[in-house]
Amino acid sequence: MANRVGSILIVFIVFLVACQKEPLVSTQMDETFYVRNGKTDIPAFVYGNGASKVFILVVHGGPGGNGLEYRYGEYYKKLEAQYAMVYTDQRHQGNSHGHLSDAEITVDAMVEDLHLTVNTLKKRYGSDISVFMMGHSWGGTLGTAYMIKKDYQHELAGWIEVDGAHDIPLLNVELIKMIQFYGDAEILAGRNLEQWQPILDYTNSLDTNNVTFEQTGELNRYAHQIEGLIIDITQPQNEAISITDYLFTSPNNPATSTLSGSQLPVEFLKEVEQTALTDDLHKITIPTLLQWGKYDFVVPPILGYLAFDKISSSDKYLKIYEHSAHAPMNNEPDLFVEDVVTFIEMYK
Repeated sequence: MANRVGSILIVFIVFLVACQKEPLVSTQMDETFYVRNGKTDIPAFVYGNGASKVFILVVHGGPGGNGLEYRYGEYYKKLEAQYAMVYTDQRHQGNSHGHLSDAEITVDAMVEDLHLTVNTLKKRYGSDISVFMMGHSWGGTLGTAYMIKKDYQHELAGWIEVDGAHDIPLLNVELIKMIQFYGDAEILAGRNLEQWQPILDYTNSLDTNNVTFEQTGELNRYAHQIEGLIIDITQPQNEAISITDYLFTSPNNPATSTLSGSQLPVEFLKEVEQTALTDDLHKITIPTLLQWGKYDFVVPPILGYLAFDKISSSDKYLKIYEHSAHAPMNNEPDLFVEDVVTFIEMYK
Protein backbone atom coordinates (compact mmCIF):
# COMPACT_ATOMS: atom_id res chain seq x y z
CA MET A 1 0.00 0.00 0.00
CA ALA A 2 2.83 2.38 0.91
CA ASN A 3 4.59 1.70 -2.40
CA ARG A 4 1.38 2.36 -4.28
CA VAL A 5 0.82 5.69 -2.52
CA GLY A 6 4.44 6.63 -3.18
CA SER A 7 4.07 5.81 -6.86
CA ILE A 8 0.91 7.88 -7.12
CA LEU A 9 2.64 10.81 -5.37
CA ILE A 10 5.59 10.65 -7.76
CA VAL A 11 3.27 10.60 -10.78
CA PHE A 12 1.32 13.56 -9.35
CA ILE A 13 4.50 15.60 -8.82
CA VAL A 14 5.69 14.83 -12.35
CA PHE A 15 2.27 15.88 -13.63
CA LEU A 16 2.43 19.20 -11.73
CA VAL A 17 5.92 19.94 -13.04
CA ALA A 18 4.86 19.11 -16.59
CA CYS A 19 1.85 21.41 -16.30
CA GLN A 20 3.75 24.43 -14.96
CA LYS A 21 3.38 27.32 -17.36
CA GLU A 22 6.69 28.34 -18.88
CA PRO A 23 7.20 32.01 -19.71
CA LEU A 24 6.43 32.51 -23.36
CA VAL A 25 9.57 33.57 -25.19
CA SER A 26 8.53 34.45 -28.72
CA THR A 27 9.08 36.94 -31.49
CA GLN A 28 6.08 38.97 -30.28
CA MET A 29 6.23 39.07 -26.51
CA ASP A 30 3.64 40.93 -24.46
CA GLU A 31 4.11 40.05 -20.82
CA THR A 32 4.04 41.76 -17.42
CA PHE A 33 5.56 40.54 -14.18
CA TYR A 34 6.53 42.13 -10.86
CA VAL A 35 9.77 41.92 -8.91
CA ARG A 36 9.35 42.13 -5.13
CA ASN A 37 12.05 43.79 -3.04
CA GLY A 38 11.00 44.18 0.57
CA LYS A 39 7.84 46.27 0.65
CA THR A 40 7.84 47.31 -2.99
CA ASP A 41 6.83 45.55 -6.20
CA ILE A 42 8.61 46.69 -9.37
CA PRO A 43 6.71 46.08 -12.64
CA ALA A 44 8.43 44.87 -15.78
CA PHE A 45 6.59 45.21 -19.08
CA VAL A 46 8.21 42.95 -21.69
CA TYR A 47 7.54 43.49 -25.38
CA GLY A 48 9.23 42.45 -28.58
CA ASN A 49 11.40 39.67 -29.95
CA GLY A 50 12.38 37.50 -27.00
CA ALA A 51 13.42 34.71 -29.36
CA SER A 52 16.53 36.82 -30.04
CA LYS A 53 17.71 35.99 -26.50
CA VAL A 54 18.57 39.69 -26.12
CA PHE A 55 16.71 41.77 -23.52
CA ILE A 56 17.18 45.55 -23.25
CA LEU A 57 16.30 46.78 -19.76
CA VAL A 58 15.18 50.42 -20.03
CA VAL A 59 15.93 52.61 -17.00
CA HIS A 60 13.59 55.56 -17.29
CA GLY A 61 14.26 59.24 -16.65
CA GLY A 62 12.83 61.64 -14.12
CA PRO A 63 12.94 61.07 -11.26
CA GLY A 64 9.19 60.73 -11.36
CA GLY A 65 8.94 59.20 -14.82
CA ASN A 66 7.94 55.72 -15.90
CA GLY A 67 9.08 53.01 -18.25
CA LEU A 68 6.14 53.10 -20.64
CA GLU A 69 7.02 56.67 -21.60
CA TYR A 70 9.79 55.04 -23.62
CA ARG A 71 7.41 52.85 -25.61
CA TYR A 72 6.60 55.77 -27.85
CA GLY A 73 7.64 57.11 -31.23
CA GLU A 74 9.47 55.16 -33.92
CA TYR A 75 12.65 53.89 -32.32
CA TYR A 76 11.01 51.37 -29.99
CA LYS A 77 9.18 49.62 -32.84
CA LYS A 78 12.46 49.00 -34.62
CA LEU A 79 14.17 47.73 -31.47
CA GLU A 80 11.24 45.52 -30.46
CA ALA A 81 11.34 43.93 -33.92
CA GLN A 82 14.86 42.71 -33.15
CA TYR A 83 15.06 42.34 -29.38
CA ALA A 84 12.91 42.12 -26.25
CA MET A 85 12.47 45.49 -24.55
CA VAL A 86 11.86 45.55 -20.80
CA TYR A 87 10.21 48.74 -19.52
CA THR A 88 10.30 49.00 -15.72
CA ASP A 89 9.00 51.56 -13.22
CA GLN A 90 11.26 52.53 -10.33
CA ARG A 91 10.07 52.35 -6.74
CA HIS A 92 7.42 54.93 -5.81
CA GLN A 93 7.04 55.83 -9.49
CA GLY A 94 4.77 54.75 -12.32
CA ASN A 95 3.00 51.43 -11.70
CA SER A 96 5.24 50.29 -8.86
CA HIS A 97 3.43 49.18 -5.71
CA GLY A 98 4.14 49.44 -2.01
CA HIS A 99 3.84 51.75 0.99
CA LEU A 100 7.37 52.99 1.57
CA SER A 101 8.79 55.38 4.13
CA ASP A 102 10.91 58.27 2.87
CA ALA A 103 13.99 56.47 4.22
CA GLU A 104 13.30 53.55 1.87
CA ILE A 105 13.34 55.74 -1.24
CA THR A 106 17.03 56.12 -2.05
CA VAL A 107 19.35 55.76 -5.01
CA ASP A 108 20.94 52.69 -3.45
CA ALA A 109 17.57 51.00 -2.91
CA MET A 110 16.71 51.57 -6.56
CA VAL A 111 20.04 50.04 -7.57
CA GLU A 112 19.07 46.93 -5.61
CA ASP A 113 15.72 46.87 -7.46
CA LEU A 114 17.62 46.86 -10.76
CA HIS A 115 19.88 44.08 -9.52
CA LEU A 116 16.88 41.89 -8.65
CA THR A 117 15.20 42.70 -11.95
CA VAL A 118 18.23 41.63 -13.99
CA ASN A 119 18.45 38.35 -12.07
CA THR A 120 14.71 37.75 -12.42
CA LEU A 121 14.97 38.17 -16.18
CA LYS A 122 17.63 35.47 -16.30
CA LYS A 123 15.68 33.10 -14.06
CA ARG A 124 12.50 33.69 -16.00
CA TYR A 125 13.78 33.55 -19.55
CA GLY A 126 16.96 31.51 -19.23
CA SER A 127 20.52 31.96 -18.06
CA ASP A 128 21.62 32.08 -21.70
CA ILE A 129 19.96 35.43 -22.44
CA SER A 130 22.01 38.61 -22.90
CA VAL A 131 20.82 41.60 -20.87
CA PHE A 132 21.78 45.12 -21.89
CA MET A 133 20.87 48.07 -19.69
CA MET A 134 19.81 51.36 -21.33
CA GLY A 135 19.54 54.39 -19.04
CA HIS A 136 18.27 57.75 -20.24
CA SER A 137 18.70 61.08 -18.39
CA TRP A 138 18.12 60.34 -14.67
CA GLY A 139 18.19 56.69 -15.78
CA GLY A 140 21.84 57.37 -16.64
CA THR A 141 22.43 58.39 -13.03
CA LEU A 142 20.78 55.28 -11.67
CA GLY A 143 22.35 53.01 -14.26
CA THR A 144 25.81 54.38 -13.50
CA ALA A 145 25.22 53.84 -9.76
CA TYR A 146 24.38 50.22 -10.63
CA MET A 147 27.54 49.83 -12.75
CA ILE A 148 29.90 50.94 -10.00
CA LYS A 149 28.35 48.90 -7.17
CA LYS A 150 30.00 45.59 -6.27
CA ASP A 151 30.26 43.44 -9.40
CA TYR A 152 26.72 44.12 -10.63
CA GLN A 153 27.88 45.33 -14.04
CA HIS A 154 29.09 41.82 -14.88
CA GLU A 155 25.48 40.60 -14.85
CA LEU A 156 25.12 42.54 -18.11
CA ALA A 157 26.38 42.11 -21.66
CA GLY A 158 26.65 45.88 -22.06
CA TRP A 159 25.72 49.35 -20.80
CA ILE A 160 24.01 52.00 -22.97
CA GLU A 161 23.88 55.50 -21.48
CA VAL A 162 21.70 57.98 -23.36
CA ASP A 163 22.20 61.62 -22.32
CA GLY A 164 22.82 60.41 -18.79
CA ALA A 165 22.91 62.71 -15.77
CA HIS A 166 25.61 60.80 -13.85
CA ASP A 167 27.05 63.99 -12.30
CA ILE A 168 24.40 66.61 -11.56
CA PRO A 169 26.60 69.24 -9.85
CA LEU A 170 28.89 69.15 -12.91
CA LEU A 171 25.84 69.15 -15.18
CA ASN A 172 24.59 72.42 -13.67
CA VAL A 173 27.92 74.20 -14.18
CA GLU A 174 28.22 72.99 -17.79
CA LEU A 175 24.58 73.83 -18.52
CA ILE A 176 25.13 77.44 -17.51
CA LYS A 177 28.19 77.63 -19.80
CA MET A 178 26.30 76.03 -22.67
CA ILE A 179 23.32 78.37 -22.33
CA GLN A 180 25.61 81.39 -22.29
CA PHE A 181 27.56 80.20 -25.35
CA TYR A 182 24.54 79.40 -27.53
CA GLY A 183 22.42 82.21 -26.13
CA ASP A 184 24.97 84.85 -27.09
CA ALA A 185 25.28 83.35 -30.58
CA GLU A 186 21.51 83.21 -31.09
CA ILE A 187 21.02 86.81 -29.97
CA LEU A 188 23.87 87.93 -32.22
CA ALA A 189 22.09 86.17 -35.10
CA GLY A 190 18.84 87.93 -34.19
CA ARG A 191 16.89 84.75 -33.46
CA ASN A 192 14.25 84.43 -30.73
CA LEU A 193 15.46 87.48 -28.80
CA GLU A 194 12.41 87.66 -26.55
CA GLN A 195 12.87 84.03 -25.45
CA TRP A 196 16.66 84.01 -25.12
CA GLN A 197 17.19 87.27 -23.23
CA PRO A 198 15.43 86.31 -19.98
CA ILE A 199 17.15 82.91 -20.05
CA LEU A 200 20.54 84.57 -20.40
CA ASP A 201 19.74 87.16 -17.74
CA TYR A 202 18.89 84.36 -15.33
CA THR A 203 21.96 82.21 -15.99
CA ASN A 204 24.27 85.23 -15.86
CA SER A 205 22.98 85.98 -12.36
CA LEU A 206 23.94 82.55 -10.97
CA ASP A 207 26.98 81.62 -8.93
CA THR A 208 28.30 78.47 -10.64
CA ASN A 209 30.06 77.49 -7.40
CA ASN A 210 26.79 77.45 -5.48
CA VAL A 211 23.80 76.36 -7.58
CA THR A 212 20.88 75.78 -5.21
CA PHE A 213 18.24 73.06 -5.36
CA GLU A 214 15.64 75.58 -6.54
CA GLN A 215 17.97 77.01 -9.20
CA THR A 216 18.61 73.51 -10.54
CA GLY A 217 14.89 73.11 -11.18
CA GLU A 218 14.69 76.46 -12.98
CA LEU A 219 17.72 75.63 -15.13
CA ASN A 220 16.11 72.33 -16.12
CA ARG A 221 12.92 74.13 -17.13
CA TYR A 222 14.87 76.56 -19.31
CA ALA A 223 16.88 73.69 -20.83
CA HIS A 224 13.71 72.01 -22.07
CA GLN A 225 12.41 75.33 -23.40
CA ILE A 226 15.58 75.88 -25.44
CA GLU A 227 14.97 72.63 -27.37
CA GLY A 228 12.28 74.48 -29.29
CA LEU A 229 14.56 77.41 -30.13
CA ILE A 230 17.46 75.70 -31.92
CA ILE A 231 16.75 75.39 -35.65
CA ASP A 232 19.26 72.55 -36.16
CA ILE A 233 17.31 70.17 -33.92
CA THR A 234 15.19 67.70 -35.89
CA GLN A 235 11.77 67.71 -34.28
CA PRO A 236 10.20 64.28 -33.66
CA GLN A 237 7.64 63.08 -36.21
CA ASN A 238 5.80 60.80 -33.81
CA GLU A 239 2.26 59.63 -34.34
CA ALA A 240 -0.15 61.19 -31.87
CA ILE A 241 -1.42 58.69 -29.29
CA SER A 242 -5.20 58.36 -29.24
CA ILE A 243 -7.10 59.35 -26.11
CA THR A 244 -8.44 55.78 -25.96
CA ASP A 245 -4.96 54.25 -25.95
CA TYR A 246 -3.75 56.86 -23.46
CA LEU A 247 -6.52 56.34 -20.94
CA PHE A 248 -8.01 52.89 -21.41
CA THR A 249 -5.36 50.40 -22.53
CA SER A 250 -5.62 48.72 -19.15
CA PRO A 251 -3.67 48.11 -17.06
CA ASN A 252 -0.44 49.20 -18.75
CA ASN A 253 -1.47 52.51 -20.27
CA PRO A 254 0.57 55.73 -20.16
CA ALA A 255 -2.01 57.55 -18.04
CA THR A 256 -1.83 54.95 -15.27
CA SER A 257 1.96 55.02 -15.32
CA THR A 258 2.07 58.82 -15.23
CA LEU A 259 -0.44 59.31 -12.44
CA SER A 260 0.44 56.42 -10.12
CA GLY A 261 2.86 56.99 -7.28
CA SER A 262 5.03 59.74 -8.74
CA GLN A 263 5.27 61.91 -5.64
CA LEU A 264 8.84 61.55 -4.47
CA PRO A 265 10.10 62.92 -1.14
CA VAL A 266 12.12 66.12 -1.22
CA GLU A 267 15.03 64.49 0.60
CA PHE A 268 15.37 61.94 -2.17
CA LEU A 269 15.30 64.66 -4.84
CA LYS A 270 18.02 66.52 -2.93
CA GLU A 271 20.08 63.31 -2.81
CA VAL A 272 19.72 63.02 -6.58
CA GLU A 273 20.81 66.64 -7.13
CA GLN A 274 23.97 66.00 -5.11
CA THR A 275 24.90 62.79 -6.92
CA ALA A 276 28.29 63.09 -8.62
CA LEU A 277 29.70 59.85 -10.07
CA THR A 278 32.37 61.13 -12.47
CA ASP A 279 35.21 60.04 -10.19
CA ASP A 280 33.80 56.50 -10.13
CA LEU A 281 33.41 56.04 -13.88
CA HIS A 282 36.77 54.27 -14.12
CA LYS A 283 35.13 51.30 -12.38
CA ILE A 284 33.07 50.58 -15.50
CA THR A 285 34.82 47.84 -17.48
CA ILE A 286 32.06 46.24 -19.56
CA PRO A 287 31.23 47.24 -23.17
CA THR A 288 29.67 50.72 -23.10
CA LEU A 289 27.84 52.84 -25.67
CA LEU A 290 27.37 56.54 -24.89
CA GLN A 291 24.73 58.34 -26.99
CA TRP A 292 24.28 62.12 -26.75
CA GLY A 293 22.43 64.88 -28.56
CA LYS A 294 24.71 67.69 -29.70
CA TYR A 295 22.11 70.20 -28.50
CA ASP A 296 21.23 68.53 -25.22
CA PHE A 297 20.82 71.42 -22.81
CA VAL A 298 19.26 69.19 -20.14
CA VAL A 299 22.42 67.08 -19.83
CA PRO A 300 25.20 68.82 -21.82
CA PRO A 301 27.29 66.55 -24.09
CA ILE A 302 30.47 67.43 -22.19
CA LEU A 303 29.33 64.78 -19.69
CA GLY A 304 29.43 62.22 -22.49
CA TYR A 305 32.92 63.25 -23.57
CA LEU A 306 34.23 63.11 -19.99
CA ALA A 307 32.58 59.73 -19.40
CA PHE A 308 34.19 58.34 -22.54
CA ASP A 309 37.61 59.45 -21.29
CA LYS A 310 37.18 58.03 -17.79
CA ILE A 311 35.43 54.69 -18.39
CA SER A 312 38.01 51.88 -18.22
CA SER A 313 36.39 49.53 -20.72
CA SER A 314 38.44 48.84 -23.84
CA ASP A 315 35.13 48.45 -25.68
CA LYS A 316 33.58 51.91 -25.42
CA TYR A 317 31.93 54.14 -27.98
CA LEU A 318 30.63 57.71 -27.99
CA LYS A 319 28.09 58.85 -30.57
CA ILE A 320 27.06 62.52 -30.81
CA TYR A 321 23.87 63.12 -32.80
CA GLU A 322 24.23 66.32 -34.78
CA HIS A 323 20.52 67.15 -34.97
CA SER A 324 19.35 65.97 -31.56
CA ALA A 325 18.62 67.43 -28.15
CA HIS A 326 17.92 65.45 -24.97
CA ALA A 327 16.24 62.50 -26.69
CA PRO A 328 18.14 61.36 -29.81
CA MET A 329 15.93 58.26 -29.93
CA ASN A 330 13.13 60.64 -30.96
CA ASN A 331 15.09 63.30 -32.87
CA GLU A 332 17.08 60.85 -35.02
CA PRO A 333 15.48 57.43 -34.44
CA ASP A 334 16.97 55.62 -37.45
CA LEU A 335 20.56 56.54 -36.58
CA PHE A 336 19.93 55.88 -32.91
CA VAL A 337 18.58 52.38 -33.54
CA GLU A 338 21.35 51.60 -36.04
CA ASP A 339 23.98 52.39 -33.41
CA VAL A 340 22.22 50.39 -30.69
CA VAL A 341 21.87 47.35 -32.97
CA THR A 342 25.50 47.54 -34.09
CA PHE A 343 26.63 47.67 -30.46
CA ILE A 344 24.39 44.81 -29.31
CA GLU A 345 25.33 42.55 -32.21
CA MET A 346 29.00 42.89 -31.24
CA TYR A 347 28.52 41.97 -27.57
CA LYS A 348 25.34 39.90 -27.21
